[in-house]
Amino acid sequence: MRNIAVALVVTFLTTFASASTVDVYAWPLSAHKPQSLAKLSYNSTHATVSNYSPLTIPVGDEIVRVGFYHGGNTWAGVATAASNFGAGKERKVLLHVDARGEVYHIGFKAVDVIGSGKGVKGGEGLGVEVVQMQTGPTPHLNKPVVLTADGKVDEKVEEKTFFQKYWWVIGLFLVFQLVVGTSGKE
Repeated sequence: MRNIAVALVVTFLTTFASASTVDVYAWPLSAHKPQSLAKLSYNSTHATVSNYSPLTIPVGDEIVRVGFYHGGNTWAGVATAASNFGAGKERKVLLHVDARGEVYHIGFKAVDVIGSGKGVKGGEGLGVEVVQMQTGPTPHLNKPVVLTADGKVDEKVEEKTFFQKYWWVIGLFLVFQLVVGTSGKE
């Protein structure tokens, strides 16, 4: 029991000791420089918002860039509607991390807060989610191609069942039976 507790404490400490931070900026189109939106602490599976500053958007701006600087002065991010920063929205920053656990891209999504009852705080705060890179589909390479004697690809013809071959004959027979059956009753 004691060994399990020690293992959990060590895991907990190493998880938060290896946490990194990223400064996320919001940059309205008419602004000359970006505004600090949030400081996020993250590891490869979990992230938290350390510091959040609500965004002030100049009147008339319809688009806001949300992103971060990595590798010095390289900007990575997305553009979103300025209305996503208004009241009644639940906002979330998506941190896209690579296999080493480093942020390579940022996403942003905002949804309307449903309901207007007590306890609903639309337009306040910021959520964060870590999205890990996933491997895409891989092609099946080096599959041998079988050729016929004349050098063409051997395409096998799919065998059809009796019903698939002669459905039309069965249909004609049934129609004939209906016609003959109804003409005999007069």
